[in-house]
Amino acid sequence: MTILSIDCPKGLRAMTCHAPFAYALALGEKPEEYRYRATNYRGWVFFHSGLSKASDFAFEYLNMEAKDAERGAIIGAGYLNSCSKSGNCFAYEFINPVLFEKALKIRGKQQILWLPADSNGVQIFASAWQILRMMYSYCLVISMAF
Repeated sequence: MTILSIDCPKGLRAMTCHAPFAYALALGEKPEEYRYRATNYRGWVFFHSGLSKASDFAFEYLNMEAKDAERGAIIGAGYLNSCSKSGNCFAYEFINPVLFEKALKIRGKQQILWLPADSNGVQIFASAWQILRMMYSYCLVISMAF
């Protein structure tokens, strides 16, 4: 494990998913997300919980109530480690998932991996980065104690 930089990296991306899948990624219950296009991007990705309720049935598998989900917000992060062909899709493999204690409201995008659209979005990404950095640093300290 490495210590994360103080400043939010330029080019840091987010991925919008239906809420149960965003939570499954952040909880580490779903290590892969499938998309129809490949990406060369590797690095941290924020998990954005979309507004759609079309997949709310899947909350049952997480032992979670749909009413408890934050929507339209960054709810966690994971490190995009690889992207490989899987049938007619591409599997985006995430490692080191983190679920934030507090969601950060931001409008998502339909692009697979997206950047903030304006200065407000840049500030939200910077805040999310600081949350990730603190959680990641805390985990590093705990793991070094054992």
